[in-house]
Amino acid sequence: MIVMKFGGTSTQDAQAIGNVVRIIRSHVMSKPIVVISAIAQATNMLEKIGKLASEKNDREAREVSTQLFNRHYAIVDQLIRHISRNRTLRNVLETTKEEIDAIIKGITILRELTPRTLDALFSYGELLSSRIVTVALQDQGIDSEWIDTKDFMITDENFSRAMPLMEEIEDRLRSIAQPLIVKGIVPVTQGFIGVTSTGRRTTMGRESSDFSAAIIGVALDADDIQIWTDVDGVLTADPTVVENPKKIKQLSFEEAYELSYFGAKVLHPSTMLPAIEKSIPIHIYNSRKPQSKGTLVSIQLKSHETIVKSVAYKRNVIILNVQPKKRFGQYIFWEHIHNVLTKYNVIGLITVTSEYSYSVVLDAKNFNPAVVHDLSEIGMINLIENMGIVSIIGSNLIPANQIIDKLFKAVGDIGISMITFGASKSNLSFIVDDDDVTEAVQKIHDEFFEEIYNDEVFAELDSH
Repeated sequence: MIVMKFGGTSTQDAQAIGNVVRIIRSHVMSKPIVVISAIAQATNMLEKIGKLASEKNDREAREVSTQLFNRHYAIVDQLIRHISRNRTLRNVLETTKEEIDAIIKGITILRELTPRTLDALFSYGELLSSRIVTVALQDQGIDSEWIDTKDFMITDENFSRAMPLMEEIEDRLRSIAQPLIVKGIVPVTQGFIGVTSTGRRTTMGRESSDFSAAIIGVALDADDIQIWTDVDGVLTADPTVVENPKKIKQLSFEEAYELSYFGAKVLHPSTMLPAIEKSIPIHIYNSRKPQSKGTLVSIQLKSHETIVKSVAYKRNVIILNVQPKKRFGQYIFWEHIHNVLTKYNVIGLITVTSEYSYSVVLDAKNFNPAVVHDLSEIGMINLIENMGIVSIIGSNLIPANQIIDKLFKAVGDIGISMITFGASKSNLSFIVDDDDVTEAVQKIHDEFFEEIYNDEVFAELDSH
């Protein structure tokens, strides 16, 4: 049995969904369960609807809603030729639009958009796209059945960042999906969304459909988790930043986690965690080039070879420096800081400490100014904004003097504010001004990847 997850660009219009149907058909013998993201930009549009309504701009909110549903109507009419199936889907769309209109009205009256309400709004993107894919499969003679995550993807109540409750998920999903798979039916469900034990819709964070696929794969003891996206696999750098990235043929779970954590967009960082538990391989494929071999993420054989595999980056971060006002014990001082970060659900991307200073790098998007207020009670605060993280990821980077030499040869003329090396054998990261991130990535990539030096690890991208 395999899990096949398709992202928003793979389902963005009728033609793309038709291609998804052909890919699924070619894998029917492998007994797939299919996980579908919302169509491209749908989640952003739903977020915009919520924000407009909270600003009492319900007219514009309804206009955006109409635009979103017109896209779905167009997909249904172009894709689904069977009259009764087409009519059924259009009825689903009409009912769903009425539900969203009711939510818009409620938000407008209250002038408040809570994480719980936003999660409820977000859920409609995946619910609609997965229904369309299910019917598209049926329209092409593939026996499929839509299953709603509310029946199995049980999470805690941490809206917008919900965590799955694996034991409940395993019990429920097996009872629902396994009988279908045994009968040769293709189950189709949603990524990104879950439900609390009381029936409230939740989400597990933006771009977390990959995480959903891994959870489902672990719950059903899948042989393979396939992530179908719009690139050939994991690349040596962001193709919008460097001119000639290479494809990485294989990554370890640790390397893939470090890459996604420090900015690579192909996989959600949490995707690897469930898969590691049962050593289920993850393949990243290009839905536009289904013949391409993609990238394999798995447990790799032990090797002592040092290989730099990719350059990742994360922009718009903040360095928060704290020095104690009083002579706290070292661990008491650290505990104070951790308690404040935990209180406001702020995640430190990088941490550097000495006996009486503590520096942590935070994502500006999720930063809460209350952190500074609370920490100022125990320490002197220095906040450095508009920074970026650049990371090189690979195998056995410690010890690797030649890598450090090449790295600083590449970025010697760029100011570095902080560096972290040694906590992981797969990662070396440093902080630069946000304006210097692109230049740093380009220079490092030129230094390490101008030519393929190991064709067992890297491949040129297929231009066709």
